[in-house]
Amino acid sequence: MDTLRRDHLSCFGTEKASEFLAKPIKTPNLEKFASRGTIFNQAYLGSFPCMPARRDIWTGRYEFPWRGWGPLEDDDLDVINLLRSHGYINMLVSDHYHILERDAGNFHFGFNGWDMVRGQEHDPYVTEPLENGTKEKLNHTRSGAWYLHQKNIRGKERYEEELFAPQVFRKAASWLETNATPQLRKERPFCLMVECFDPHEPWDPPKHRIQQFYPGLKEDLPHSPVYSSSDRFSEEELVQMRAMYAAELTVVDHWFGYFMDKVDQMNLWEDTLIIATTDHGFFLGEHGLVGKPDLVPLYSEMSHIPLMVYHPDGKHGNRSSQTVQLVDLFPTITDSLGISLPTMIKDEGIVGTGHRKAWEGIAETALGLHGKSLLPLLKGEEQAIREIAVTGKFGDIIRVSDGKWSLYLPPLENHELNWYGKREPGRTFTARRGKFDHEKQCYPMTYRKTSYQRELYFLEEDTNEGINVINEYKEEEDRLLQLFYKWLQSINAPNEMVARYGVITS
Repeated sequence: MDTLRRDHLSCFGTEKASEFLAKPIKTPNLEKFASRGTIFNQAYLGSFPCMPARRDIWTGRYEFPWRGWGPLEDDDLDVINLLRSHGYINMLVSDHYHILERDAGNFHFGFNGWDMVRGQEHDPYVTEPLENGTKEKLNHTRSGAWYLHQKNIRGKERYEEELFAPQVFRKAASWLETNATPQLRKERPFCLMVECFDPHEPWDPPKHRIQQFYPGLKEDLPHSPVYSSSDRFSEEELVQMRAMYAAELTVVDHWFGYFMDKVDQMNLWEDTLIIATTDHGFFLGEHGLVGKPDLVPLYSEMSHIPLMVYHPDGKHGNRSSQTVQLVDLFPTITDSLGISLPTMIKDEGIVGTGHRKAWEGIAETALGLHGKSLLPLLKGEEQAIREIAVTGKFGDIIRVSDGKWSLYLPPLENHELNWYGKREPGRTFTARRGKFDHEKQCYPMTYRKTSYQRELYFLEEDTNEGINVINEYKEEEDRLLQLFYKWLQSINAPNEMVARYGVITS
Protein backbone atom coordinates (compact mmCIF):
# COMPACT_ATOMS: atom_id res chain seq x y z
CA MET A 1 0.00 0.00 0.00
CA ASP A 2 1.76 3.10 -1.30
CA THR A 3 2.37 6.09 1.02
CA LEU A 4 1.05 4.26 4.09
CA ARG A 5 1.98 6.18 7.23
CA ARG A 6 2.86 4.07 10.23
CA ASP A 7 1.44 6.53 12.77
CA HIS A 8 -1.99 6.32 11.10
CA LEU A 9 -2.40 2.59 11.80
CA SER A 10 -4.18 1.36 14.93
CA CYS A 11 -1.59 -1.32 15.66
CA PHE A 12 1.09 1.37 16.02
CA GLY A 13 -1.09 3.97 17.74
CA THR A 14 -2.85 6.89 16.04
CA GLU A 15 -3.05 9.40 18.91
CA LYS A 16 -0.68 11.91 17.32
CA ALA A 17 -2.18 11.60 13.84
CA SER A 18 -5.72 12.03 15.21
CA GLU A 19 -4.94 15.12 17.28
CA PHE A 20 -6.55 17.66 14.94
CA LEU A 21 -9.34 15.44 13.63
CA ALA A 22 -12.93 15.07 14.83
CA LYS A 23 -12.44 11.40 15.77
CA PRO A 24 -9.55 8.95 16.19
CA ILE A 25 -8.23 7.13 13.12
CA LYS A 26 -8.99 3.43 13.23
CA THR A 27 -7.76 0.70 10.89
CA PRO A 28 -9.34 -2.47 12.35
CA ASN A 29 -8.60 -4.78 9.44
CA LEU A 30 -4.90 -4.03 9.25
CA GLU A 31 -4.80 -4.28 13.05
CA LYS A 32 -6.47 -7.70 12.96
CA PHE A 33 -3.99 -8.92 10.37
CA ALA A 34 -1.05 -7.57 12.36
CA SER A 35 -2.25 -9.42 15.48
CA ARG A 36 -1.90 -12.74 13.65
CA GLY A 37 1.83 -12.39 13.12
CA THR A 38 4.75 -10.07 13.83
CA ILE A 39 4.64 -6.29 14.01
CA PHE A 40 8.02 -4.69 13.37
CA ASN A 41 8.32 -1.56 15.50
CA GLN A 42 11.64 -0.53 13.96
CA ALA A 43 11.11 -0.98 10.21
CA TYR A 44 12.57 1.59 7.83
CA LEU A 45 12.67 2.15 4.12
CA GLY A 46 16.03 2.05 2.39
CA SER A 47 15.80 3.68 -1.04
CA PHE A 48 13.36 6.51 -1.66
CA PRO A 49 10.84 7.03 -3.28
CA CYS A 50 8.37 4.63 -5.01
CA MET A 51 10.36 2.68 -7.59
CA PRO A 52 13.74 2.72 -5.76
CA ALA A 53 11.91 1.22 -2.76
CA ARG A 54 10.50 -1.48 -5.02
CA ARG A 55 13.93 -2.32 -6.38
CA ASP A 56 15.05 -2.81 -2.77
CA ILE A 57 12.20 -5.32 -2.38
CA TRP A 58 12.63 -7.04 -5.74
CA THR A 59 16.42 -7.46 -5.49
CA GLY A 60 17.19 -7.42 -1.75
CA ARG A 61 19.79 -4.74 -2.48
CA TYR A 62 19.85 -1.02 -1.68
CA GLU A 63 19.45 1.05 -4.83
CA PHE A 64 20.10 4.64 -3.76
CA PRO A 65 23.92 4.44 -3.40
CA TRP A 66 24.17 3.53 -7.09
CA ARG A 67 21.28 5.23 -8.85
CA GLY A 68 17.80 6.71 -8.56
CA TRP A 69 14.42 6.08 -10.11
CA GLY A 70 14.67 3.45 -12.83
CA PRO A 71 13.81 -0.07 -14.03
CA LEU A 72 15.43 -3.34 -13.06
CA GLU A 73 18.85 -3.75 -14.66
CA ASP A 74 19.49 -6.71 -16.98
CA ASP A 75 21.86 -8.30 -14.45
CA ASP A 76 19.51 -7.97 -11.46
CA LEU A 77 18.56 -11.17 -9.71
CA ASP A 78 14.98 -10.39 -8.65
CA VAL A 79 12.81 -12.42 -6.32
CA ILE A 80 9.88 -12.72 -8.75
CA ASN A 81 11.94 -14.35 -11.50
CA LEU A 82 13.69 -16.50 -8.90
CA LEU A 83 10.32 -17.83 -7.70
CA ARG A 84 9.27 -18.42 -11.28
CA SER A 85 12.40 -20.51 -11.90
CA HIS A 86 11.25 -22.70 -9.00
CA GLY A 87 7.84 -23.33 -10.53
CA TYR A 88 5.85 -20.65 -8.74
CA ILE A 89 2.91 -19.04 -10.56
CA ASN A 90 3.38 -15.32 -10.07
CA MET A 91 0.51 -12.84 -10.36
CA LEU A 92 0.47 -9.04 -10.03
CA VAL A 93 -2.73 -7.10 -9.32
CA SER A 94 -2.17 -3.36 -9.18
CA ASP A 95 -3.17 0.19 -10.03
CA HIS A 96 0.42 1.41 -9.53
CA TYR A 97 1.06 2.65 -13.07
CA HIS A 98 4.76 3.38 -12.45
CA ILE A 99 5.40 -0.36 -12.76
CA LEU A 100 4.55 -0.09 -16.47
CA GLU A 101 5.94 3.40 -16.99
CA ARG A 102 8.70 4.26 -19.46
CA ASP A 103 11.33 5.11 -16.83
CA ALA A 104 10.70 2.04 -14.67
CA GLY A 105 8.42 -0.23 -16.60
CA ASN A 106 9.86 -3.72 -16.38
CA PHE A 107 9.03 -4.70 -12.80
CA HIS A 108 6.12 -6.82 -14.07
CA PHE A 109 8.24 -8.93 -16.44
CA GLY A 110 8.73 -11.81 -13.99
CA PHE A 111 5.02 -12.37 -13.44
CA ASN A 112 3.12 -15.06 -15.32
CA GLY A 113 0.15 -12.71 -15.38
CA TRP A 114 -0.69 -9.15 -14.38
CA ASP A 115 -3.94 -7.24 -14.06
CA MET A 116 -3.62 -3.45 -14.07
CA VAL A 117 -6.43 -1.16 -12.96
CA ARG A 118 -5.91 1.92 -15.12
CA GLY A 119 -6.34 5.61 -14.41
CA GLN A 120 -4.48 6.50 -11.22
CA GLU A 121 -2.86 9.93 -10.95
CA HIS A 122 -0.54 10.55 -13.95
CA ASP A 123 -1.35 7.23 -15.64
CA PRO A 124 -1.24 7.96 -19.43
CA TYR A 125 -4.66 6.48 -19.97
CA VAL A 126 -7.33 8.87 -21.31
CA THR A 127 -6.18 11.42 -23.89
CA GLU A 128 -9.34 13.52 -24.34
CA PRO A 129 -9.19 16.78 -22.36
CA LEU A 130 -11.64 17.32 -19.51
CA GLU A 131 -13.78 20.38 -20.21
CA ASN A 132 -15.53 20.80 -16.86
CA GLY A 133 -13.46 23.59 -15.34
CA THR A 134 -11.21 21.31 -13.24
CA LYS A 135 -7.99 22.50 -14.87
CA GLU A 136 -8.89 26.14 -14.29
CA LYS A 137 -9.25 25.54 -10.54
CA LEU A 138 -5.81 24.03 -9.91
CA ASN A 139 -3.73 25.59 -7.11
CA HIS A 140 -1.44 24.46 -4.26
CA THR A 141 -4.17 22.13 -2.89
CA ARG A 142 -5.06 20.53 -6.23
CA SER A 143 -2.05 19.94 -8.44
CA GLY A 144 -1.85 18.83 -12.06
CA ALA A 145 -2.02 15.25 -10.79
CA TRP A 146 -5.60 15.94 -9.72
CA TYR A 147 -6.53 17.16 -13.20
CA LEU A 148 -5.02 14.07 -14.86
CA HIS A 149 -6.73 11.85 -12.30
CA GLN A 150 -10.06 13.53 -13.01
CA LYS A 151 -9.46 13.30 -16.76
CA ASN A 152 -8.86 9.55 -16.46
CA ILE A 153 -12.18 9.03 -14.65
CA ARG A 154 -13.90 11.64 -16.86
CA GLY A 155 -14.70 13.81 -13.85
CA LYS A 156 -17.30 11.39 -12.53
CA GLU A 157 -18.12 10.99 -8.85
CA ARG A 158 -17.97 7.27 -8.16
CA TYR A 159 -19.41 4.86 -5.64
CA GLU A 160 -16.86 3.50 -3.15
CA GLU A 161 -16.60 0.08 -4.78
CA GLU A 162 -15.67 1.82 -8.06
CA LEU A 163 -12.69 3.60 -6.51
CA PHE A 164 -9.18 2.29 -7.19
CA ALA A 165 -8.34 0.49 -3.92
CA PRO A 166 -11.65 -1.47 -3.90
CA GLN A 167 -11.05 -2.52 -7.50
CA VAL A 168 -7.54 -3.74 -6.72
CA PHE A 169 -8.50 -5.77 -3.64
CA ARG A 170 -11.60 -7.22 -5.32
CA LYS A 171 -9.57 -8.37 -8.31
CA ALA A 172 -6.92 -9.85 -6.00
CA ALA A 173 -9.61 -11.73 -4.05
CA SER A 174 -11.11 -13.07 -7.28
CA TRP A 175 -7.70 -14.32 -8.39
CA LEU A 176 -7.26 -16.21 -5.11
CA GLU A 177 -10.67 -17.82 -5.54
CA THR A 178 -9.70 -19.41 -8.85
CA ASN A 179 -5.95 -19.91 -8.39
CA ALA A 180 -5.38 -20.72 -4.71
CA THR A 181 -7.62 -23.70 -4.04
CA PRO A 182 -6.09 -26.41 -1.83
CA GLN A 183 -5.70 -28.72 -4.83
CA LEU A 184 -4.00 -26.10 -6.99
CA ARG A 185 -1.69 -25.11 -4.15
CA LYS A 186 -0.45 -28.70 -4.00
CA GLU A 187 0.17 -28.77 -7.73
CA ARG A 188 1.72 -25.33 -8.13
CA PRO A 189 2.75 -22.85 -5.42
CA PHE A 190 1.92 -19.21 -6.08
CA CYS A 191 3.11 -15.69 -5.40
CA LEU A 192 0.45 -12.97 -5.52
CA MET A 193 1.64 -9.37 -5.30
CA VAL A 194 -1.08 -6.83 -4.56
CA GLU A 195 0.16 -3.30 -5.35
CA CYS A 196 -2.40 -0.77 -4.08
CA PHE A 197 -1.50 2.84 -5.02
CA ASP A 198 -3.81 4.27 -2.33
CA PRO A 199 -3.57 5.97 0.14
CA HIS A 200 -1.21 7.85 -2.22
CA GLU A 201 -2.78 11.07 -3.44
CA PRO A 202 -4.86 12.21 -5.37
CA TRP A 203 -7.37 11.54 -2.59
CA ASP A 204 -10.98 10.95 -3.60
CA PRO A 205 -12.66 9.11 -0.70
CA PRO A 206 -16.48 9.19 -0.33
CA LYS A 207 -17.78 12.32 1.36
CA HIS A 208 -19.19 10.44 4.35
CA ARG A 209 -15.69 9.10 5.13
CA ILE A 210 -14.23 12.62 5.04
CA GLN A 211 -17.01 14.04 7.21
CA GLN A 212 -16.26 11.69 10.10
CA PHE A 213 -12.84 13.35 10.43
CA TYR A 214 -13.77 16.83 9.19
CA PRO A 215 -17.46 17.67 9.69
CA GLY A 216 -17.11 21.10 8.08
CA LEU A 217 -16.79 19.54 4.63
CA LYS A 218 -16.19 21.98 1.76
CA GLU A 219 -16.05 21.49 -1.99
CA ASP A 220 -12.54 22.90 -2.46
CA LEU A 221 -10.65 20.24 -0.54
CA PRO A 222 -6.90 19.48 -0.90
CA HIS A 223 -7.22 16.46 -3.19
CA SER A 224 -3.62 16.51 -4.42
CA PRO A 225 -1.37 19.04 -2.66
CA VAL A 226 1.69 20.47 -4.34
CA TYR A 227 4.88 19.18 -2.69
CA SER A 228 6.39 22.18 -0.97
CA SER A 229 6.72 24.12 2.27
CA SER A 230 3.62 24.07 4.47
CA ASP A 231 3.78 27.88 4.52
CA ARG A 232 1.70 27.83 1.36
CA PHE A 233 -1.18 26.18 3.23
CA SER A 234 -3.55 27.66 5.79
CA GLU A 235 -4.12 25.82 9.08
CA GLU A 236 -7.57 24.85 7.86
CA GLU A 237 -6.17 23.44 4.64
CA LEU A 238 -3.66 21.35 6.60
CA VAL A 239 -6.45 19.91 8.78
CA GLN A 240 -8.52 19.18 5.67
CA MET A 241 -5.51 17.46 4.12
CA ARG A 242 -5.06 15.23 7.16
CA ALA A 243 -8.77 14.40 7.09
CA MET A 244 -8.58 13.52 3.39
CA TYR A 245 -5.62 11.22 3.96
CA ALA A 246 -7.29 9.55 6.95
CA ALA A 247 -10.50 9.05 4.97
CA GLU A 248 -8.61 7.53 2.03
CA LEU A 249 -6.85 5.22 4.46
CA THR A 250 -10.15 3.96 5.89
CA VAL A 251 -11.19 3.00 2.36
CA VAL A 252 -7.95 1.04 1.94
CA ASP A 253 -8.35 -0.64 5.32
CA HIS A 254 -11.96 -1.66 4.61
CA TRP A 255 -11.14 -3.29 1.29
CA PHE A 256 -7.96 -4.86 2.66
CA GLY A 257 -10.39 -6.51 5.10
CA TYR A 258 -12.46 -7.73 2.13
CA PHE A 259 -9.32 -9.31 0.70
CA MET A 260 -8.45 -10.91 4.06
CA ASP A 261 -11.95 -12.41 4.18
CA LYS A 262 -11.05 -14.28 1.00
CA VAL A 263 -7.81 -15.44 2.63
CA ASP A 264 -10.00 -16.84 5.43
CA GLN A 265 -12.36 -18.57 2.99
CA MET A 266 -9.47 -20.19 1.11
CA ASN A 267 -7.84 -21.26 4.40
CA LEU A 268 -4.55 -19.76 3.30
CA TRP A 269 -3.33 -19.19 6.85
CA GLU A 270 -2.05 -22.75 7.10
CA ASP A 271 0.55 -22.57 4.33
CA THR A 272 1.03 -18.96 3.17
CA LEU A 273 3.50 -16.21 3.99
CA ILE A 274 1.73 -12.80 3.94
CA ILE A 275 3.55 -9.46 4.10
CA ALA A 276 1.91 -6.04 4.43
CA THR A 277 4.04 -2.92 4.09
CA THR A 278 4.64 0.30 2.15
CA ASP A 279 7.34 2.19 0.28
CA HIS A 280 7.35 5.45 2.29
CA GLY A 281 5.23 7.96 4.19
CA PHE A 282 4.07 11.50 3.42
CA PHE A 283 4.46 14.88 5.11
CA LEU A 284 1.15 16.38 6.21
CA GLY A 285 2.59 19.61 7.58
CA GLU A 286 5.20 18.14 9.94
CA HIS A 287 8.61 19.88 9.90
CA GLY A 288 7.01 22.62 7.78
CA LEU A 289 6.67 20.24 4.82
CA VAL A 290 3.86 18.89 2.64
CA GLY A 291 4.15 15.88 0.34
CA LYS A 292 7.54 14.51 -0.75
CA PRO A 293 9.66 17.56 -1.66
CA ASP A 294 13.16 17.13 -3.10
CA LEU A 295 16.31 17.79 -1.08
CA VAL A 296 14.74 17.60 2.39
CA PRO A 297 15.52 15.15 5.24
CA LEU A 298 13.51 11.93 5.22
CA TYR A 299 12.21 12.41 8.75
CA SER A 300 10.43 9.61 10.60
CA GLU A 301 7.06 10.47 9.05
CA MET A 302 8.61 9.44 5.74
CA SER A 303 11.17 6.78 6.64
CA HIS A 304 9.75 4.92 9.69
CA ILE A 305 7.35 2.56 7.96
CA PRO A 306 4.80 -0.10 8.91
CA LEU A 307 5.76 -3.73 8.36
CA MET A 308 3.53 -6.64 9.45
CA VAL A 309 4.36 -10.23 8.50
CA TYR A 310 2.38 -13.45 8.97
CA HIS A 311 4.11 -16.84 8.80
CA PRO A 312 2.20 -20.11 9.40
CA ASP A 313 4.90 -21.28 11.82
CA GLY A 314 5.45 -17.84 13.27
CA LYS A 315 4.59 -16.49 16.67
CA HIS A 316 1.19 -14.78 16.82
CA GLY A 317 0.77 -11.39 18.47
CA ASN A 318 4.50 -10.84 18.24
CA ARG A 319 6.30 -7.48 18.29
CA SER A 320 9.91 -7.14 17.29
CA SER A 321 12.13 -4.21 18.23
CA GLN A 322 14.92 -5.24 15.83
CA THR A 323 15.93 -2.75 13.15
CA VAL A 324 14.79 -4.06 9.76
CA GLN A 325 14.46 -2.69 6.22
CA LEU A 326 12.71 -3.47 2.94
CA VAL A 327 15.81 -5.23 1.57
CA ASP A 328 15.14 -7.93 4.18
CA LEU A 329 11.95 -9.11 2.44
CA PHE A 330 13.76 -10.96 -0.40
CA PRO A 331 15.79 -13.26 1.89
CA THR A 332 12.80 -13.65 4.24
CA ILE A 333 10.72 -15.00 1.35
CA THR A 334 13.39 -17.37 0.05
CA ASP A 335 14.27 -18.55 3.58
CA SER A 336 10.61 -19.20 4.42
CA LEU A 337 10.11 -21.19 1.21
CA GLY A 338 13.35 -23.14 1.55
CA ILE A 339 14.77 -21.75 -1.70
CA SER A 340 18.55 -21.66 -1.94
CA LEU A 341 19.98 -18.52 -3.48
CA PRO A 342 22.03 -18.90 -6.66
CA THR A 343 25.78 -19.10 -6.31
CA MET A 344 28.45 -18.29 -8.88
CA ILE A 345 30.82 -21.04 -9.99
CA LYS A 346 33.67 -19.85 -12.21
CA ASP A 347 33.32 -20.88 -15.87
CA GLU A 348 30.14 -22.81 -15.14
CA GLY A 349 27.51 -20.08 -14.93
CA ILE A 350 25.20 -19.93 -11.95
CA VAL A 351 23.74 -22.86 -10.06
CA GLY A 352 21.50 -23.37 -7.09
CA THR A 353 18.12 -22.25 -8.49
CA GLY A 354 16.88 -25.67 -9.55
CA HIS A 355 17.59 -24.75 -13.19
CA ARG A 356 21.32 -24.87 -13.81
CA LYS A 357 21.38 -22.27 -16.57
CA ALA A 358 18.52 -20.13 -15.27
CA TRP A 359 20.76 -17.21 -14.33
CA GLU A 360 23.79 -17.84 -16.53
CA GLY A 361 25.57 -14.64 -17.42
CA ILE A 362 24.49 -12.61 -14.41
CA ALA A 363 27.29 -10.51 -12.97
CA GLU A 364 28.68 -11.90 -9.73
CA THR A 365 27.97 -8.64 -7.90
CA ALA A 366 24.25 -9.08 -8.56
CA LEU A 367 24.15 -12.20 -6.39
CA GLY A 368 25.06 -10.67 -3.03
CA LEU A 369 22.01 -9.60 -1.04
CA HIS A 370 22.14 -6.71 1.39
CA GLY A 371 19.07 -7.94 3.26
CA LYS A 372 18.86 -10.46 6.12
CA SER A 373 16.18 -13.08 6.66
CA LEU A 374 13.56 -12.12 9.25
CA LEU A 375 12.39 -15.71 9.70
CA PRO A 376 14.01 -16.12 13.16
CA LEU A 377 12.20 -12.96 14.33
CA LEU A 378 8.90 -14.23 12.92
CA LYS A 379 9.33 -17.34 15.06
CA GLY A 380 9.87 -15.22 18.16
CA GLU A 381 13.62 -15.61 18.41
CA GLU A 382 15.68 -12.58 19.46
CA GLN A 383 18.34 -12.08 16.85
CA ALA A 384 20.06 -8.83 15.87
CA ILE A 385 19.59 -8.07 12.18
CA ARG A 386 21.60 -4.86 11.80
CA GLU A 387 23.14 -2.07 13.88
CA ILE A 388 21.64 0.80 11.88
CA ALA A 389 19.03 1.55 9.26
CA VAL A 390 20.22 3.72 6.37
CA THR A 391 17.67 5.57 4.28
CA GLY A 392 18.35 7.79 1.29
CA LYS A 393 17.51 9.15 -2.11
CA PHE A 394 20.13 9.07 -4.86
CA GLY A 395 22.56 11.95 -4.38
CA ASP A 396 20.41 13.45 -1.63
CA ILE A 397 20.25 13.63 2.19
CA ILE A 398 20.88 10.33 3.99
CA ARG A 399 19.30 9.25 7.27
CA VAL A 400 21.34 7.03 9.64
CA SER A 401 19.55 5.67 12.70
CA ASP A 402 20.06 3.05 15.37
CA GLY A 403 16.52 3.47 16.72
CA LYS A 404 17.66 5.74 19.57
CA TRP A 405 19.36 8.43 17.51
CA SER A 406 18.83 9.71 13.97
CA LEU A 407 21.55 11.53 12.03
CA TYR A 408 20.85 13.39 8.78
CA LEU A 409 23.74 13.82 6.35
CA PRO A 410 23.30 16.27 3.46
CA PRO A 411 25.74 15.77 0.57
CA LEU A 412 28.64 18.18 0.39
CA GLU A 413 28.92 20.47 -2.60
CA ASN A 414 31.04 19.66 -5.68
CA HIS A 415 31.69 16.02 -4.80
CA GLU A 416 31.64 13.22 -7.35
CA LEU A 417 28.24 11.62 -8.06
CA ASN A 418 27.75 8.78 -10.54
CA TRP A 419 24.67 6.93 -11.75
CA TYR A 420 25.81 3.31 -12.09
CA GLY A 421 24.25 0.99 -14.64
CA LYS A 422 23.96 0.76 -18.40
CA ARG A 423 20.39 2.03 -18.58
CA GLU A 424 20.15 5.76 -19.00
CA PRO A 425 18.93 7.75 -15.99
CA GLY A 426 15.23 8.39 -16.28
CA ARG A 427 13.24 10.20 -13.64
CA THR A 428 16.11 11.71 -11.67
CA PHE A 429 14.23 14.70 -10.31
CA THR A 430 16.89 17.39 -9.77
CA ALA A 431 19.83 15.48 -11.29
CA ARG A 432 21.48 16.03 -14.68
CA ARG A 433 23.68 13.51 -16.41
CA GLY A 434 26.80 13.54 -18.50
CA LYS A 435 27.96 11.06 -21.16
CA PHE A 436 28.30 7.39 -20.28
CA ASP A 437 31.68 6.50 -18.75
CA HIS A 438 32.51 3.12 -20.30
CA GLU A 439 35.39 2.45 -17.89
CA LYS A 440 33.31 2.96 -14.74
CA GLN A 441 30.03 1.81 -16.33
CA CYS A 442 28.22 4.91 -15.11
CA TYR A 443 26.82 8.32 -16.00
CA PRO A 444 28.49 11.27 -14.23
CA MET A 445 25.77 13.35 -12.53
CA THR A 446 25.28 16.80 -11.08
CA TYR A 447 22.77 17.46 -8.32
CA ARG A 448 21.35 20.63 -6.79
CA LYS A 449 22.74 21.37 -3.33
CA THR A 450 20.34 21.21 -0.40
CA SER A 451 19.97 24.09 2.05
CA TYR A 452 19.94 21.73 5.06
CA GLN A 453 22.88 21.19 7.42
CA ARG A 454 23.63 18.09 9.51
CA GLU A 455 20.95 17.26 12.06
CA LEU A 456 20.96 14.88 15.04
CA TYR A 457 17.95 13.85 17.12
CA PHE A 458 17.62 11.85 20.35
CA LEU A 459 14.56 9.79 19.47
CA GLU A 460 13.88 8.42 22.96
CA GLU A 461 13.05 11.92 24.19
CA ASP A 462 12.24 13.62 20.90
CA THR A 463 10.10 11.28 18.78
CA ASN A 464 8.97 14.21 16.63
CA GLU A 465 12.58 15.03 15.68
CA GLY A 466 12.07 18.66 16.56
CA ILE A 467 15.21 19.50 18.59
CA ASN A 468 18.48 19.32 16.68
CA VAL A 469 21.23 18.40 19.19
CA ILE A 470 24.11 18.11 16.69
CA ASN A 471 26.21 20.62 18.68
CA GLU A 472 25.65 18.95 22.07
CA TYR A 473 26.37 15.30 21.22
CA LYS A 474 29.44 15.22 19.04
CA GLU A 475 30.32 11.72 20.25
CA GLU A 476 26.97 10.34 18.99
CA GLU A 477 27.45 12.02 15.63
CA ASP A 478 30.91 10.44 15.34
CA ARG A 479 29.62 7.03 16.42
CA LEU A 480 26.84 7.05 13.80
CA LEU A 481 29.27 8.28 11.16
CA GLN A 482 31.55 5.33 11.84
CA LEU A 483 28.60 2.93 11.66
CA PHE A 484 27.61 4.55 8.37
CA TYR A 485 31.15 4.06 7.05
CA LYS A 486 31.04 0.43 8.15
CA TRP A 487 27.71 0.06 6.33
CA LEU A 488 29.16 1.56 3.14
CA GLN A 489 31.96 -0.98 3.25
CA SER A 490 29.58 -3.89 3.92
CA ILE A 491 27.56 -3.23 0.75
CA ASN A 492 30.59 -2.26 -1.39
CA ALA A 493 29.08 1.16 -2.00
CA PRO A 494 30.72 3.53 -4.51
CA ASN A 495 33.96 4.90 -3.03
CA GLU A 496 33.00 8.52 -3.69
CA MET A 497 30.16 8.34 -1.12
CA VAL A 498 32.68 8.69 1.73
CA ALA A 499 33.82 12.11 0.52
CA ARG A 500 30.35 13.20 -0.57
CA TYR A 501 28.95 12.84 2.94
CA GLY A 502 32.01 14.02 4.82
CA VAL A 503 32.80 10.76 6.55
CA ILE A 504 36.13 10.83 8.37
CA THR A 505 37.38 7.27 8.78
CA SER A 506 39.01 6.25 12.04
